[in-house]
Amino acid sequence: MRRPAWTARLPRPRGALAAVAPALLLVAIALADSPPRVQASTRPTPPLRVETVAPRMAVAVAPTPSAPAQPSVIFSVATRDRVLALTFDLDMSPSMAAALRSGTVRSWVDRDALAQLRARNVPATLFMTGLWAQAYPGLARELAQSGQFEIGNHSYSHPAFHLPCYGLWGSPVAGLASEVDRAQQAIHAVTGVAPSYFRFPGGCLDQRVVSMVHAHGLTPVQWSLNSLDAFNGSSVQIARTVIGGVHPGDIVIMHLMGGPNAPASGAALRLILPALQAQGYRFVTVGQLLGLGQGLQPAGFRGVIEAAAPPPPPAARAGRPYWVWTPWGWQSLSHPPVCRWQLNARKAWVCA
Repeated sequence: MRRPAWTARLPRPRGALAAVAPALLLVAIALADSPPRVQASTRPTPPLRVETVAPRMAVAVAPTPSAPAQPSVIFSVATRDRVLALTFDLDMSPSMAAALRSGTVRSWVDRDALAQLRARNVPATLFMTGLWAQAYPGLARELAQSGQFEIGNHSYSHPAFHLPCYGLWGSPVAGLASEVDRAQQAIHAVTGVAPSYFRFPGGCLDQRVVSMVHAHGLTPVQWSLNSLDAFNGSSVQIARTVIGGVHPGDIVIMHLMGGPNAPASGAALRLILPALQAQGYRFVTVGQLLGLGQGLQPAGFRGVIEAAAPPPPPAARAGRPYWVWTPWGWQSLSHPPVCRWQLNARKAWVCA
């Protein structure tokens, strides 16, 4: 057995240690050749302490930029995709409700327009008044629960939120706040849906009522293309206005209550839907459209829209049978007018 190198440096034992030195040397050599052992401690082991330490970030991460804020009122959406939102107002004023009860008007539902939307499975946003929801609770619930339609708030009884507004009746601001609340409650009670979007009756507004609607947690939504189906019996004119004036990201306004207030909307949809689909357009709700791009307002929008009711049009002229109301009065046209939102002194849209 080789002696470890460190034994060569040990001093030689003397005296009484001489007798036991050989034995001690053998023990030392044996210990050197065996693996080391850890001696167990006789001291009690303290309880295990677990400390939670917040992890330190090794790399600094730049904050994600927030999306730009939507404008206070939505008119359209910035997108290059051929996509648009069809929206339908379901008006019901006290006088309309009285006409329904008396039988003067048989129905304030355009069944033909609904059939066209359902047949092609076209999604749309329906801006519903509270009175309409209460007059047709079964249909309102069916539309809201179908998954095809998005429900918006269109006030309770369709007053003007800013005057003048096409001859609509007005109300104090406190009453207008109640109009928003009552509609929200009525629609939710009937359909189980709480709307997220609001449309001003007649499209008339000012900054005061816009702020009030936002305070109720709703987003005001106008339109960028007016179909002119209100009080219009010409389905061809309505269709040409929409088909000829549509752009990607448009919000189109139509009406779904039929009767004398919108007599040709269903017939116009028979022309509009296949024509726009042939152009590659697809239809979405307002909420889906806002998910595709930034909401837009017209250039120069100052927060006020009002519209005086136009006087009756003059007699038709030979070769120019169409009349359109402009800020400069009635103008005759040889073709059905195409109307789009533009800002001017008195109206929110002009036609040409």
